[in-house]
Amino acid sequence: MESTKAVNRAKQWQIALFPFNNAATNVYFAFYTYFTYYALMYLTGSAGTSLAGTIVSGGLALAISTFNSLFAPLMRVFDGITDPICGSLMDRTATRFGKFRPFMVIGNCLLALSLLLMMVFFRGLPDSMSVLRWVVYIVSYIVYVIGYTAQCACTKAGQTCLTNDPKQRSQFVIWNMIGMIGSIVLVNVMAGGVLTNEAICPKGTIQYTDANGVLQTLRGAAYGAQFYNIMVPFVIILSAIYTTMAVLAIAEKDRPEFWGVSEKPATFKDYVGILKGNKEIRWLVTSAGLNKLASTVATSGTVAFLVYGCLMGDYNGLFIPFYALCFVFMGLFFVWGSKTAGAKGQKRGVAQFTVFAFLFYIGVLILLCLYDHDNPATHLSIFSTEGGFHLTINLYTIIFIVFYGCGYGAFNCCDNLTIPMVADCTDYETYRSGNYVPGIMGTVFSLVDKLISSLQTLLLTVFIVFLVPGLAGLPAEGTPYMEGMKLSAIICFCLLPMASWIVTIFCMTRYSLSGEKMREVQAVNAVRKEAVQGGMKMADAMKTWQTIDQVPERFVHKADKKDTEKVTILDTIYEKVFTKTEKTGGVPSSHAVEIPDKYKA
Repeated sequence: MESTKAVNRAKQWQIALFPFNNAATNVYFAFYTYFTYYALMYLTGSAGTSLAGTIVSGGLALAISTFNSLFAPLMRVFDGITDPICGSLMDRTATRFGKFRPFMVIGNCLLALSLLLMMVFFRGLPDSMSVLRWVVYIVSYIVYVIGYTAQCACTKAGQTCLTNDPKQRSQFVIWNMIGMIGSIVLVNVMAGGVLTNEAICPKGTIQYTDANGVLQTLRGAAYGAQFYNIMVPFVIILSAIYTTMAVLAIAEKDRPEFWGVSEKPATFKDYVGILKGNKEIRWLVTSAGLNKLASTVATSGTVAFLVYGCLMGDYNGLFIPFYALCFVFMGLFFVWGSKTAGAKGQKRGVAQFTVFAFLFYIGVLILLCLYDHDNPATHLSIFSTEGGFHLTINLYTIIFIVFYGCGYGAFNCCDNLTIPMVADCTDYETYRSGNYVPGIMGTVFSLVDKLISSLQTLLLTVFIVFLVPGLAGLPAEGTPYMEGMKLSAIICFCLLPMASWIVTIFCMTRYSLSGEKMREVQAVNAVRKEAVQGGMKMADAMKTWQTIDQVPERFVHKADKKDTEKVTILDTIYEKVFTKTEKTGGVPSSHAVEIPDKYKA
């Protein structure tokens, strides 16, 4: 703890390890596409034990893709029930094991159970038990949803007790990036890179008849059972390790003295009032949800196959090198973004780097528009193994790497900064209404996030399958180039993300929780908390301290002079565009009201 009572700081190792709770759920999120695709092949009766030699009609292949597109969004109705229930339970939980750790552990166990049900028990059912297969699939999906909700919500909610120091909260993006490399990236590299090597994982095949009645063959690791025999234990063990790291990180802070204060648990009526009265969380979930949708489409394995395989013709030679290069740029932008958000507030980081992402992607869009399938000068190329290993990088590739790398780094910085902003909105809700409801705030964010991101496969189907004549399913390993794929790549890779960033920029002009406003929120919350713990009624505390000028100095966290003295051109632009809704109560402690002696601890 610092000298001011408004600041609750964590140890550096706790800040570093807690984001791995997000990595633990992202491991399952990244594997989920394979999880559902494999299951649906079984459900439609089109797959044997190894999938080898399976013949799927064009109509059936499209039915599989369409079912996958529609089933997940329909199941989000179930999320609409489980998310608020989970959030309400979390807000009411106060055990010897803490408020958040039970949900982290139970959630991870349920995620593991869902995968075992689907990929072990489900696969062992004979073809004659097709009805039971459907039952097991639906049950396993429900278990997955509950587990994901329980654990994922703690990533947002747990930060409220871990730290409220803006500099520490902003560090989430750096450590979350490391967790992302160890979760989403690692799963994608394993599934889409390492296991595509037939010496490691034998490939399976699927044959289907296209719209013209021509027999086509798909061959790849993900069409064989051995792929899942390797990936399932890998996913379960890796996620369990990350969960253990996060539980250890929050253990010291997951105690009542670090939780916010509420006189009584929030009721359903309170939750309705929260959603209605807290406009900041509404602006945040709108922008973050659309960002998540666009990024999951643009960075999906399907779009990677489309761009690097179908268009550029060298998926195996481009996918992993580009993935690695993007994370070099991400590291640079995450360090920059963390420093910006720590000094100027999380909102400033999101607004600034969303604009950067949009500008860099204009360059990516132009380059894809210039792409010509018959002109090698407009193809991405990094190296060749023909005649021995040698670099074949061209000017088009160099320019593409710069624009795409910077844009990718900037928009991932924005996406990750929205997570600590949920903690800001939770603290603001306590400031606004007196309710400490990290569970419901975290699950509201997760619900909207999942509702929107569940449209990923539907959008991929609409903008790829329906736009490319003769394409029976989503592109995969070995899918050839077809007319119409260039337009699909432009839409999925560029236009959808750019449209979401325009919405985010608009939302950030309305979102008012700047760094300065959060300093007021933390100060007011701190003095109210001490007074309530001394016996004052929350309603009286809220009337007594409403703005930062009423708060005694010891509760006010002083801004770092080096963060406020230097004004750059970016500060000037930000002030003119994004600060119209930002208001604070005045000069800190200029009209300070002391806690009455009878309520002092």
